[in-house]
Amino acid sequence: MDSLPQELIARTASFVEREGDQPGVGFFQRKKTVSRLPPYATVSRKWQLAIESRTFRSLRLKSPELPYLTRILTGHRRGFLSHLAYDIVLPTYDDNGCAKFESKEDMERNSQAFTYAVHALFQFLKTWETGDAGKEPRWLSLDLSDIYSPMDGFHRGSDKYEEDKEQYECGKRCDLWEHRYEHSILRLLEHPRLPTLSFLSSFQISFCPHRHVEPKSAVLLATKLLGVRSVSLHLSDNERKYPQIRQQSRHDLTTALPTLSGPSLRDFTLGFYHKDPSNQYFSPPSALLPSEPSIDHLSRALHTLSQSVSLTSLTLNPIVISPDLYWPTNPSKPPVWPNIRHYHVEFDMTTPDGDWYFIRDPSKPVEDDEGANDSDDHNNAQDESDTDSDTASSDSWRPDTFNERLEARAVGDYPIRAFRTLPSDSHINPLALAMARAAAQMPQLQSMSLTSSMRDPDGAGFELFFHAGSHVSNLDSEPEDANKARLYWVVGSWRPEEEVLKVWREGKEGLRIRFIEW
Repeated sequence: MDSLPQELIARTASFVEREGDQPGVGFFQRKKTVSRLPPYATVSRKWQLAIESRTFRSLRLKSPELPYLTRILTGHRRGFLSHLAYDIVLPTYDDNGCAKFESKEDMERNSQAFTYAVHALFQFLKTWETGDAGKEPRWLSLDLSDIYSPMDGFHRGSDKYEEDKEQYECGKRCDLWEHRYEHSILRLLEHPRLPTLSFLSSFQISFCPHRHVEPKSAVLLATKLLGVRSVSLHLSDNERKYPQIRQQSRHDLTTALPTLSGPSLRDFTLGFYHKDPSNQYFSPPSALLPSEPSIDHLSRALHTLSQSVSLTSLTLNPIVISPDLYWPTNPSKPPVWPNIRHYHVEFDMTTPDGDWYFIRDPSKPVEDDEGANDSDDHNNAQDESDTDSDTASSDSWRPDTFNERLEARAVGDYPIRAFRTLPSDSHINPLALAMARAAAQMPQLQSMSLTSSMRDPDGAGFELFFHAGSHVSNLDSEPEDANKARLYWVVGSWRPEEEVLKVWREGKEGLRIRFIEW
């Protein structure tokens, strides 16, 4: 067997099934199975290398398992690893804690645990740069894939989770579920002490729907990756009960973003999730600082970052933005994007200053949503928003209270009144015009899009796509379309101001503009 070339043995080993299939079984319901690969590693030295190259190519690791990994991932095995998914496990809590909101002490402990897990991983990876003289570490992709406490939701284990749900629905159990920590933030402490790494090619923080990393901390973490080419951050902008916290969080992110720009960064993705109010009569609170209520600092900071000389691709999806993202008011000189090739944005239905990008379509009948104007659903909304339905008890054994209906009403999620399907001329036209001006200053642009989270009952939305010649689009109707620069508007019967179209035509020679009806 050892007489065969290593490449042939590696090819043969690639056909070995890693673990048994479990068809029709949900991911979180699957039972852990023992890998079928390890026995083959004992056949010979060449088979060991072939099997280990598969075993260690991509790993998913929980933070408490890191000491074990440091013992087995040594020597040549490090050279096999190309992708590491890292789950950070926070301190657990008991059944009594399930019925209590996190205290400031709980939040501090969680931030300390988050910080320790990140520092421990970075310190371990740092040894790869200094441990083997003359050997360069292989480029590595790192994903902070999940953050949770063992008692969070389904992390309790399927049997306990189902039992707790049943007891809760029968009124025999007090449990706040994800509401226990929905206003908690995980902060990276002692950031200056975090070692730098120079061999990570990509870094991602996956979106955790209930455990939220402080946006500023996420960016500061990414700045420690000196050679990183791709950064993808999926964060939360969804603090809706306490607007001042959201305002400060966005501003702190603004101050951190300039530190992210570097000569190696090619691709930047920011998902900054914010849920639109389900009651579209609701007036969203402003996300801007009260001291500067007309300045969208975050859009301006992203505008500056987008002009980085090294950057070729920018994706913002989803995010609450203003026209300043593309073109600030009265710039001292026209901005330029020298190397950007792909620029894609999905914007929220609401504006940073607390308005809506969409209005009611007057051509459509007014139906049940008018009920939101009655005294029960509309006029008393402000009074109810002042009612703190989530009451924390000082008694450690007494369950805290949470009124889901009252909370939903306070943040505009109840009653459900959806009617905003028509672009607002006063808001969408400035946004589209700013986009057109920016596109004219992007000489390398291949694709650009501006789409909205808005969906009408028929599933249609607001979508604007630019494609340069040689860039294929699924909206092309003829094969020769791919040879021309074209701009597709998928916006129903609405039409932009003529100035918007004029700027597009002047900025992109030979541009073909097409409106696609729903």
